[in-house]
Amino acid sequence: MNIEILTQSEIVDVAGQAGNFNVTVKKNPRYIDMDKCIACGICAEKCPKKVDDEFNMGLAKRKAAYIQYGQTVPLKYVIDPVNCIYLVGRDKGKKKCLACEKFCPTGAINFEDKEEILNLNVGSLILSPGYSPFDPSGLDIYGYGKIPDVVTSLEYERMLSAGGPLQGHLAKPSDGKEPHSIAWIQCVGSRNTNKCDNGYCSAVCCMYAMKQALVTATHIPGGGQQSIFNMDIRSNGKEFELYYQYAREQDVRFVRARPHTIEPGENNNGVSMTYFTEDGRQVNEKFDMAVLSIGMEASKGIKSLAEKTGITLSPYNFAETSSYNPSSSNRDGIFIGGSINRPMNIPTAVAMASSAASEATIGLVSAKNTLTKEKKYPPEKNIAGQEPRVGVFVCSCGVNIANIIDVASVVAYAESLPNVVFVENNMFSCSTDTQNMMAKTIVEKNLNRIVIAACSPRTHEPLFQDTLKEIGLNGYLIEMANIRNQNAWVHQKEPEKATQKAKDQVRMAVAKARMA
Repeated sequence: MNIEILTQSEIVDVAGQAGNFNVTVKKNPRYIDMDKCIACGICAEKCPKKVDDEFNMGLAKRKAAYIQYGQTVPLKYVIDPVNCIYLVGRDKGKKKCLACEKFCPTGAINFEDKEEILNLNVGSLILSPGYSPFDPSGLDIYGYGKIPDVVTSLEYERMLSAGGPLQGHLAKPSDGKEPHSIAWIQCVGSRNTNKCDNGYCSAVCCMYAMKQALVTATHIPGGGQQSIFNMDIRSNGKEFELYYQYAREQDVRFVRARPHTIEPGENNNGVSMTYFTEDGRQVNEKFDMAVLSIGMEASKGIKSLAEKTGITLSPYNFAETSSYNPSSSNRDGIFIGGSINRPMNIPTAVAMASSAASEATIGLVSAKNTLTKEKKYPPEKNIAGQEPRVGVFVCSCGVNIANIIDVASVVAYAESLPNVVFVENNMFSCSTDTQNMMAKTIVEKNLNRIVIAACSPRTHEPLFQDTLKEIGLNGYLIEMANIRNQNAWVHQKEPEKATQKAKDQVRMAVAKARMA
């Protein structure tokens, strides 16, 4: 409870020293009262202004009143002042629209919201601003931005995502048809001082290209053809080499070549790619799509952040650290986590963040527990003697579960089980909005036993238990059926048996929940 999230905020200045920093923070107006916003989405629904959705890499549209994605923390809407019709008009002396204010059921819209300057006294700082993806539009050899079926790896990632603009159904930008042959071109914006100034390896591109190729095969009937063009494969992480060998076994084609020209296919449909083989032969090959595996660059605001905090940067504008203290900046008391240090994959970023958190707390031991706040829950309801009313929530987990298990069949089966009075399928059961809807449903349906068919209770059970406690139910009135880690992930080639196993898991979880 002693974590405070300051949204729409940026550091202005950092003064002082380790153990006693004075941090000046500018909190930009949100134009929505976070205490009143219930994330119903009506403001976005009624807003007439559409703009490119940054989270979906411009492949979809969002409104001027929006949240970035369904798992946003905190789950509160914000109004974009650059695109809001009313705010832009007000600055020009014209007042119009106000649709969000008119329809908001809680009166959360606040167009009088002002910028705030906050002064914080802290003992340590951890900087973790992330990275910026390389922009390949300046590389004319790849045709990005001119050839419809040439996309970046981040754009393709959103196309693959079940929560993305295409709901996970692949479609070529040129004609909307499903692609069957896709080429990945590695090291775009990395390991290159000719076409760009990034002589370093971005560390993640080889592995994410393999992951995308393997996921693509599950989306296309017959698997399609996936080709990864590379100088070499850098699979030097934990079990990464095994993943590389697995990709080869699954017929992902690895071509050691760096294509020098991509041209549009016939009628601007697909691509025509020219490259040289290792034995010197020139080859021209046609593909339905080309995916540019773009690398990582330092965050766009890193120079400004470095000036404000006093940290030094490397020649490539990543934070300067030493090999023996990778989480420590040159300024005592200021630590770094994640790809501000260098390009890195998720496991490494998590390890770096854990290291930074540990380092940051060392100098604060004397203040431990002095600012701790205890979370308060409503009084717990006594359900003794009540007939069990079981609610079952089955998670699709994007494609993690739904790609293998017939979720609709599991839902229908759960409805037939004793004492089950409500069943629902959710895309992401762990998301903040789903948690809120789940709590509302439990109250409305008077549910007193809950079964979550999703992922591992080791990682997610405390989250669901907390949701129950927030509405006055004992947190142990919940059972989890691990249909992801112990089913979908290990039975990818046997979807029918996996579906039957999921039904067995749900049946057992319901039986146990009834006895709680």
